[in-house]
Amino acid sequence: MKKNIFADSKKINTLFKDESVFDIDYCPEEIHARERETSEIKHLLSPLITKKKAQDVLIYGPPGTGKTLVTKFILNHLISYSSNIKFLYINAISDKTKHSILHKIALLFDIVLPRRGLAVDEIFQRIKESLSKASFTPIIVIDEIDQISSDACSEILYDLSRVSENKNRFCLILITKNKNFFLNLDARTQSSLFLNNVPFSRYSPKQLKEILKERVEYGLIKDVISDDFIGYVAGFSAKRGGDARIAIDLLYKSAKLSEKQGSLKISKKNLLEAAKLIDSIKFSEKKSFLSEEQMVFLKNIEDGMLTSELYKKQIVSERSARRYLSLFEKQNILRIEEINTGKGRKRKIFLNFEKDLLSM
Repeated sequence: MKKNIFADSKKINTLFKDESVFDIDYCPEEIHARERETSEIKHLLSPLITKKKAQDVLIYGPPGTGKTLVTKFILNHLISYSSNIKFLYINAISDKTKHSILHKIALLFDIVLPRRGLAVDEIFQRIKESLSKASFTPIIVIDEIDQISSDACSEILYDLSRVSENKNRFCLILITKNKNFFLNLDARTQSSLFLNNVPFSRYSPKQLKEILKERVEYGLIKDVISDDFIGYVAGFSAKRGGDARIAIDLLYKSAKLSEKQGSLKISKKNLLEAAKLIDSIKFSEKKSFLSEEQMVFLKNIEDGMLTSELYKKQIVSERSARRYLSLFEKQNILRIEEINTGKGRKRKIFLNFEKDLLSM
């Protein structure tokens, strides 16, 4: 065999001090720019420490605003402080049926379920029996809860909110990007839930820069990236909805590109190349689901355009235009913000991608 192709791998100079800092599941020792939200959720859960009833929580806000990160951060501190509390994290993107969610909850109580499977009513009965004997208070976190159909979601939440065995009950934390999620539940479930809303707003460029500086400090070697370039990454993400995950991903991809080129510095060229890659991937995933009419409509939107200006173009009916804008906002293709013009409040459209991607 000639020289092994991996023989030079150990000689690669790396920019990374700790690459895990850029993982999606990484939880920092301190949470920046979310002090108010952390304090509020902590206050709502504090009664559990003295075995009192805590209030259920609804956390909502745009993608990448720290909802899941803050929740896990608080709960890890809570179970570390108090041994009579356990929490279960469920992501409804992968577990969106009543059966799969109850199956996960059963595992929290170490309930052994037979291979042949059980009906949901039987699983729930076993959970109730275990709850009555449990020496801990269970917290159930359901992330992306808007991914569950409204009927199934209503059933799950009604059952979990109503069950109380020997004064033991579930504490619920629901996480969603849709603040109107609660309105889609049936009337019976709405009346049984007493949710405390904790909104998460988009990160500002200043807050994103603060978050990035911490990742740079713990994840990269010294002097890899300039302060100005960190500002560029923060600005890039701020223009795309203030999503911290985009900012961290851009920083990581830029570092990997520099490393591949044998450089120990992140250059502007690397940043631009990584930014174009991120935009292309994210938009291409969404673009494939748009109809020809929706694409034509999208091409006529200019960044910073007022909705009233768009309606005047009459590309489609105003009713369709409103529907498309609502759809694009849910898909994070764009965002709509209310502004004060001095002559009343108007709605302005901001694109979360570069328009040249529409022609690719």
